[in-house]
Amino acid sequence: MQRRSFLAVMLAALGGATLIDAGSEAHADIRRRRRIRRRIRRRMRRRVVTRRVLGRPLWVVPIGLAVGWELVHDNRVVVVKETKYIERDGAKVEVAVVQDSDGNTEQVEVLREDTAGNRKNIQGSILSDDDSSTPGMDDEIEEEVEGQ
Repeated sequence: MQRRSFLAVMLAALGGATLIDAGSEAHADIRRRRRIRRRIRRRMRRRVVTRRVLGRPLWVVPIGLAVGWELVHDNRVVVVKETKYIERDGAKVEVAVVQDSDGNTEQVEVLREDTAGNRKNIQGSILSDDDSSTPGMDDEIEEEVEGQ
């Protein structure tokens, strides 16, 4: 084999290897999207309706109502801050202290009763990771992230 043909073969092999390596580096910059599932905790959220009992408006709430739940009433969402019994007109009535998104608090008389409307869980607001005292439910969400 002559020296020139030997150098031509070597240069061709080296050039081919360089092209293959350069092609793999070009594809390395392409980012692929993939879906991941994450667990998050959400507040319990239920619907409530108003019912008049003995001339007074009462909120019909689920039997298991607890502090920290969100209640949807007339297209607004309130958070239960406290439940207590007070005496009104000579009778003990249960009231819930609720707070709306503006920070306004109010006391509403409640009637605990499970109905078809308030049994269903609605997707509530997301709780922080360090909040372990607020009752909530686990939810799984899918996200698209860019990765390699």
